[in-house]
Amino acid sequence: MSMIEKLAAEIGTFNLSPGLRGIPAGNAPVSSANIPDAHWRPAGGEMSLPLLTLDLQAYEINKKTMLGICSDFDCQIAPHAKTPMSPVLARDLVSAGAWGVSVADLRQAEVMLHHGLRRVLIANEIGGKSAVTRLARLLRNYCDAEIFMFVDSTDVVSALAGSWLGDDTLPPLNLLVEVGCGRGGVNSDTEARHLVWSIASLNSEHIRLAGIAAYEGTANRPNEKEFLANLDDLFDRVSFALKAARETVGPESPLVLSMGGSSLFDYVIDRCRPIVDGDSNVTLLLRSGACFFSDHGPIRARLQAISSRGVLGKAASDSIAGAFMPVLRIWAEVLSTNGAHDAICGFGLRDVAHDQGLPVPVAVWRNGEQLTTLGDVSVVSKLNDQHAFVHAPELELSVGDVIEFGIKHPCTTIDKHDVIFGLDERGEVKVALRTFFG
Repeated sequence: MSMIEKLAAEIGTFNLSPGLRGIPAGNAPVSSANIPDAHWRPAGGEMSLPLLTLDLQAYEINKKTMLGICSDFDCQIAPHAKTPMSPVLARDLVSAGAWGVSVADLRQAEVMLHHGLRRVLIANEIGGKSAVTRLARLLRNYCDAEIFMFVDSTDVVSALAGSWLGDDTLPPLNLLVEVGCGRGGVNSDTEARHLVWSIASLNSEHIRLAGIAAYEGTANRPNEKEFLANLDDLFDRVSFALKAARETVGPESPLVLSMGGSSLFDYVIDRCRPIVDGDSNVTLLLRSGACFFSDHGPIRARLQAISSRGVLGKAASDSIAGAFMPVLRIWAEVLSTNGAHDAICGFGLRDVAHDQGLPVPVAVWRNGEQLTTLGDVSVVSKLNDQHAFVHAPELELSVGDVIEFGIKHPCTTIDKHDVIFGLDERGEVKVALRTFFG
């Protein structure tokens, strides 16, 4: 039994009710614990389509590759849980060696804390006084939690101080000053130094200056010269802010430098090494999340671009080139045909991402057996709410065929699904993973 299956049994057991995607029509409610015994296959015709699956074997390869890169380059990772919002997958990554988990907001933090995650990085500023009140209310239930969070405003620091100082019912807060790059964050060295000092001046064990954070993805531009100039500027300001933090807390205090999504983590590792060089008390912490899932579109392309750039050297490039395969699939039936090569399938805008491109037909199944894989000439030409228009010029499609589709952009596909079905190498469902998108 895999760690995912063990964790699903420990913290992820739930009832799958009729009407959920995937549950066979007319089926009585079934416990997720009994799913492996059913031997369901999305290609087999018994499951209600459309549904979303995760290739467990490919996911394991992606996980091993990314955690291996972190180990090889002496950094840690707190995978961003906003992509799958699955506590089981979050716990699995931590069990495999991840430092902790990143989240985007307080609701996501509560989901992770409720399911046993105790080291959580809130990778955004949470808001003002009312948000601070909600955070305090939440964390009184989790006094053993180790919470890190971004700040870019002295107003928020003051609000936190008003709630935290002198209240021993709350766990300590570890604040990371966010350096901006077109989104949140401070935008000058002067602002960074001022915020660093405003946190340190609290002189409190309840609220501590824990490091510096940034997000480099917003530096990206089509023009490479402009992009590299943006990176230069960002890393210069990050370096200044980290030095200011170190000067403030002294040489012995541990600090975190958190950067790194899934698209540019090679630049982060390469450019942060000289910034942290010689300071053994700084942890470089990536937050990449989508890399564990990849896709048939921009995420996969960006990961392959990391391999092609070779910034991290040949061994890392070779490792990346052989991994980060797309693990997610949408499965749907052919409902109708318009001639031999054009079909309408039973999924649409409500089932799959379309913000970064339309899904990709990858294989056709007939009577439970794979009929063929599909080449690049087969496409989804458009989506309606619950219909996908498929053109497959190299194959005569039939009503009732099941088509397996790759997706573009995992984050905005998974959030449409209450359940991800994990498939083994035979295409059988081994585990059902509940998602918590609210």
